[in-house]
Amino acid sequence: MPDDPQVLAELIKAFAHPTRLLILGELMSGPKCVTDMEDLLPARQANISQHLAVLRFAKLVDYAQDGTLRCYYLARPTLVENLLDVVRREHFVVKRTAAQIQADKEQAARPKPASSRVRAKT
Repeated sequence: MPDDPQVLAELIKAFAHPTRLLILGELMSGPKCVTDMEDLLPARQANISQHLAVLRFAKLVDYAQDGTLRCYYLARPTLVENLLDVVRREHFVVKRTAAQIQADKEQAARPKPASSRVRAKT
């Protein structure tokens, strides 16, 4: 996974649309042609194709052509499954007081003991 924030942001943006999430969810169960997805999703073929183009650009999906039919599949199934699993989980919201935040800032600013620092090889 690249460390470039622009690349990472583009990848995350590819997930960030309800129709694209539905498409990815459908493709998790196996390859689908656009006509199959049109029957399963609340969107027209042209709109589905636009969303598939975004997902292809992000290398999340790809397709195999059979005559005039394009059948799409997950190109990075583990990434898609893991990310969807993470965002579907229940996550606790952490609330902090100003005093707790200040204490955390002070703790982070303190020098670390020598035993916890990584020593450089000489």
